[in-house]
Amino acid sequence: MNSPVLTLVDVAKTYGDVRALRAVSLTLVPGELVVLTGPSGSGKSTLLMIAGGWETPDSGGEVVPHPPLPSLPMSAMSWRDVGFVPQSISLLDELTITDNLAFARRPRRAEDLGSLLEAFDLTKFADRTPGEVSRGEQQRTAVGRALVADPTLVLADEPTSHQDRRRAAMVLANLRQAADRGAAVLIASHDPESRDYADRTINLGD
Repeated sequence: MNSPVLTLVDVAKTYGDVRALRAVSLTLVPGELVVLTGPSGSGKSTLLMIAGGWETPDSGGEVVPHPPLPSLPMSAMSWRDVGFVPQSISLLDELTITDNLAFARRPRRAEDLGSLLEAFDLTKFADRTPGEVSRGEQQRTAVGRALVADPTLVLADEPTSHQDRRRAAMVLANLRQAADRGAAVLIASHDPESRDYADRTINLGD
């Protein structure tokens, strides 16, 4: 059995009077794609942020990274370790689509990124900045950026929310391929078709 990439043990998180997560445990292993489902407000995004080290769980929870991730705080890891797709997308506005992809895998020449641009239907937008393309194209760039360095762990928050059906399938297929190459992939999604690509689906209740 593969050693876990990440283990979350009894994770709990509260914001003011709102309990976002209550005693959630999860283990991720290389080569699997896990989809978090549940209604808005059920804690999917919070769980991703804790998994990535950007939120700290309250008492009673801990996050334990395992090999093959280095023994560093999750928030200190590189794009080679953790690829993240936030709902906010968060591209660098001053860079082209190609340079946003290349930024996450330095040193990687822009001319080496043609296959990734093609995989996300971004070739004709390669020299445009994020402000010159649609929200869907920005989102596909963000997913490509998360995958470009072949990370050990991929965390994606609603990665198909701005896509039509054809391109949503394209995004999900690329995330599935990342898992097949050995990454542990965790997706939070309202998209029912994401389950077709998953090894496991975990529903977070209200």
